[in-house]
Amino acid sequence: MKIDAVAQRYQISAPTLRYYERQGLLGPVQRVHGVRDFCQADLDRIDFILCVKQCGMTLKEMKHFIDMYHQGDTTIDERLAVLQHQLSVSQQRQVQLAQSIEHLKTKIGDVRALQAHSQTK
Repeated sequence: MKIDAVAQRYQISAPTLRYYERQGLLGPVQRVHGVRDFCQADLDRIDFILCVKQCGMTLKEMKHFIDMYHQGDTTIDERLAVLQHQLSVSQQRQVQLAQSIEHLKTKIGDVRALQAHSQTK
């Protein structure tokens, strides 16, 4: 799959994909006549990158995880620990976000009550 199709599929820019490759998060991506040709393993890696990025993992942390992956099974325990930590952090953020949403709902209710009161005058 060519870079433009991959970028469109994942709703990210082609320069972002090139950056991920330069940073060692991807690839190296196979090239056909000098044009990047993403295979299923590359797409799976992009899925992983976007997932953990959405969960708040930094590019540096992703690179460290991917480097451990390349070291093989000797890093399984450490990789598991990294993923479990990221899950814990993400769950904490989720709780905080839920609390913020409830606070916003309360404030919206307060403002609607003020609005209704001011319209009856």
